[in-house]
Amino acid sequence: MSDRFEPDTQFVDRLEWQLKSEFRRREHLKPAPGRIAVPRSVAVLGLAAGVLLLGMAATKAADLIKDSWRKKIEVARLETDVKIKRAFLELKKGIVDEAEKQFSLGLVSDDTVLTAKLGAERSASDLEKSVLEFEEVKASGEAPRDELYAPLVGGRDFVGERLEVAKKVAQFDLDWRRAHERTLRQQVSTGVRPKSALDAFQASLTVQGAAIEDIEKRLDLRRRLLAGEITAEELEIQARMSAAEKDLKEARSAMELMQTRLKDLRAKEAAGLITRDEVEVAQVSLDVAQAKADLALQEIEILKTIR
Repeated sequence: MSDRFEPDTQFVDRLEWQLKSEFRRREHLKPAPGRIAVPRSVAVLGLAAGVLLLGMAATKAADLIKDSWRKKIEVARLETDVKIKRAFLELKKGIVDEAEKQFSLGLVSDDTVLTAKLGAERSASDLEKSVLEFEEVKASGEAPRDELYAPLVGGRDFVGERLEVAKKVAQFDLDWRRAHERTLRQQVSTGVRPKSALDAFQASLTVQGAAIEDIEKRLDLRRRLLAGEITAEELEIQARMSAAEKDLKEARSAMELMQTRLKDLRAKEAAGLITRDEVEVAQVSLDVAQAKADLALQEIEILKTIR
């Protein structure tokens, strides 16, 4: 036999060490005296039960966390928000008082007073909304929800109440615009303001009216859902339809405004009064409005097929 196949001393020593190690390992795995060897299946079930109990404990801990530090942080945040908005409201009320005083002295126009009142009304609505969110968090322990399908909280419809606040400030804004329109028409007729300013203002009236109409539809959908007259799926479809119709009105209003503006700019460009860049900017704005109108129409047509 060749010397290459005869084991050397190092090989024999290594083999002996491996055999002893394997022997000790097997001896160690034998059941200890006086202990019952538990079947593997039972051990696995026990381990699973332990994991389940740990999971339940973790879930309970998560619930406790939600009801403790998460709620405390959210309450503290909204409480601070309410304080800030209350301070802003007091500031806006002071501005209204000053505007009315100056108006009585003939130093400012009634538009200045109306503008100040609009600012105060918006601040009051912001405060009212924050108070509602604060009360909802205290009642539910979770962040406020504004989805139309959100459940009542303690029997109270916070979603509907916030929509009412939004409607109130939107209506006040529309009333302010209508009152301001009279002054703007006078300024246009006397040449103080260009007609394009009146066109833009009238377009804003259309947009604001569409926004109020959308809020009213959402309020009605919310009421019908809570009364059990429609399902959550039907509500989503109709809410999307209302939003798409609002977007379509806004886009068409913008298109009409930009078409008029573009015609005027092209005439000025031909007369050498403006550069081509201004015309191109207006054309892009018209194209964007057209694209938004097309998108809204597509969405309306899709929704009609599933109503």
